[in-house]
Amino acid sequence: MKYIYIIPIILLLVFSSCENANNSIPLDESTLLALLDADDAVGMDGFDSGGDMDLDHDVGLEMGGLGRVLSDTLSFGEGYRIRYGRRLLDRDRTVEFETGEDTAIGLVTHTIIGEFIVKAIDTSNHEQIDSLSFTKEFSSVFRRKVRFVKVDDPSNPDGYRWKINALTPMIGGSGDKVFITNLSFHAVTSDLEVGEQLYSFAADELGDLYIDRESLPTFMAFNGVVAYADVTNSEPEYTMESTGVGEWVFLNYGRNRFQRGRRHLHDSGIFFDQTMNDNTHTGLMRVHGPGPEQVRGIFRSFTEVIDLATVFVSDGGFNISVWSIPYRVVRP
Repeated sequence: MKYIYIIPIILLLVFSSCENANNSIPLDESTLLALLDADDAVGMDGFDSGGDMDLDHDVGLEMGGLGRVLSDTLSFGEGYRIRYGRRLLDRDRTVEFETGEDTAIGLVTHTIIGEFIVKAIDTSNHEQIDSLSFTKEFSSVFRRKVRFVKVDDPSNPDGYRWKINALTPMIGGSGDKVFITNLSFHAVTSDLEVGEQLYSFAADELGDLYIDRESLPTFMAFNGVVAYADVTNSEPEYTMESTGVGEWVFLNYGRNRFQRGRRHLHDSGIFFDQTMNDNTHTGLMRVHGPGPEQVRGIFRSFTEVIDLATVFVSDGGFNISVWSIPYRVVRP
């Protein structure tokens, strides 16, 4: 008779094990994943342009009625300008949790597969130059850490809830040729001079640099900001002009493919950039607004350095380095 009682117990354990296997994400982890999905500060949306775009552009953002005045024509003496962009074909997100009693850390990894698009446009007739235009497939991996904390919530039946407390910048890219080493943002004075440093980030601290979720970098809408990006590019470098610069740096910003902008940062030794080809790329941007009838809004930035062989050689590989840092825009 003892065996008769043991068998149902064993079956119960087996069924329970199967049920847990089919529902491998514990309740708290599924709650944390839902918080990630709902947070405007995280994610890859905005990195995809959906196709080729001008080097400097704004799409769907509140720009305060100021039109773009920068030219995209490249000074290569070839009479053409470049449009480039990405179309994401597949993406995958994995999250590995280290969960404590009141705190959880999520290591978020994004793997994206896409199509890199380059088009050269003849400036005399605005037609595409097929010999200089191409597409290439790419894959990139990006990682960041997100910290969750448990807070009291009497309105919740459990008496508590989880919230995102802080996150590190997201870093990643493709290849091992180009890297960003430092990124800083400075105010612009009324006489168009570089003012105080607002924010600065260094490569050796990003992996564990937790940015408080309620204290994201904040910019005043419609004010000028100068961005400086220090980069490295290992030999050999593919150069296109007399400056000898072998890479381009872009500051991408916005919320998604329908609300985004891009600014080309230069290393040509003119305007705000002080020294030609010193691997510090500089650019001025006018901060967009938070959106019509909005007082503030949260957006994402993707600062990327691209090796020029990626842009100008169809079989020149795909080498980029990207830092993604969320930011807040506040209306004056």
